[in-house]
Amino acid sequence: QGVTVIHCDNQNAIHLTKGQMYHERTKHIGIKYYFIRDIIATGKVLVRKINTKENPADMFTKPLPVYEFKQCLDLVGVHCL
Repeated sequence: QGVTVIHCDNQNAIHLTKGQMYHERTKHIGIKYYFIRDIIATGKVLVRKINTKENPADMFTKPLPVYEFKQCLDLVGVHCL
């Protein structure tokens, strides 16, 4: 099938997927999330850093100024007529 690539703009989240960070605020992570780490360790899923300016998902997750929203639309290939 191939590798599934997940793009993430949060460096701390990427470190957590690799198990490279532990402190008081991460000890609450449930066992089900370790399953995700195992899948990443097998190479079936790859987490890559994406620059915030190149992340079209931002238009769904946070309020943006109009010019940034239009840039996200361009990234996904939606053009206003």
